[in-house]
Amino acid sequence: MITYTALVSHPKHFLRLTGHTEEEFDYILDKFKSAYEEKLREKHSGQKRKRALGAGRPSHLLTLEDKLLFILVYVRMYPLLFIHGILFNLSESNACLWVQEYLPILDKALEYAHKRPAHPGGGQGRQRGRNFEELLRDFPELVELGILGDGTERPVRKPKNLDSRKSQYSGKKKHHTRKNILLTRPDNKEILYLSETIDGSVHDKTIIDNCGLSLCKGIEPIPLGVDLGFEGLDISGFKIVLPNKKPKGKELSDVQRNQNKTFSQIRVRVENAICGVKRSRSVFDTYSNIKKGTDDLLMSVACGLHNVRVDYRYQKG
Repeated sequence: MITYTALVSHPKHFLRLTGHTEEEFDYILDKFKSAYEEKLREKHSGQKRKRALGAGRPSHLLTLEDKLLFILVYVRMYPLLFIHGILFNLSESNACLWVQEYLPILDKALEYAHKRPAHPGGGQGRQRGRNFEELLRDFPELVELGILGDGTERPVRKPKNLDSRKSQYSGKKKHHTRKNILLTRPDNKEILYLSETIDGSVHDKTIIDNCGLSLCKGIEPIPLGVDLGFEGLDISGFKIVLPNKKPKGKELSDVQRNQNKTFSQIRVRVENAICGVKRSRSVFDTYSNIKKGTDDLLMSVACGLHNVRVDYRYQKG
């Protein structure tokens, strides 16, 4: 059975299983404790209890450290729930139950830490995480630095439903997928915005068109660097920056080729950020959960954990 006490004495194993150092784990743990306690208050508010909180059969995950370790290992390694249960001395059904319980708590903890990207998944039109006006207030240098954007896809199992099979088939990947659009900082690869998870057949530009992204009037337009797949994109408050497109039957000039080379050297950082997010195999391997919304939640958590790593490791570098 894996426990925090046993694993933390092996830093290399701890890093490989969780994706985080002990220092980063402690930082997340502080926010996880607050989110966990809030969840308990919401769960038991208004109830007339016969027993005190904590009564009943003791949990195999005795401490908050073990609870956080349990969900971090799941997000990082994405094992079968049967295997994950064996690792933590739980049945498969209990492993499934606690994943569904702790995953939203981890997502909320990352929001408390201001590491979860802005994400239109808060329900009733509310946006989770900080919006762009709040980000600009905290990071005014974004007006000069600009933002980079790109899409990412992850495979899903072939749906049995014919309509779902058609909508999730990605002609680009030649596979059934679900996709997201990410916007990142160009300097440290922090994820600033994450779109909702959409079927793989939907074009990247269509996704970002439907996100409702905009900035208040009076704010200087922010450069948004994207590839030619977003040609024709128009977002209020953003200045869309694209590479030069080769004219039909003609060649690009040397100046235009050099411009494209410089632009690609900058824009590759969004690809690096996506690679950092996909350290979490839950958003890299074939998606296997069946509960609705879990794919969106896993992507939000993976982006937040990536931002934690960026904050600790980029500053040290």
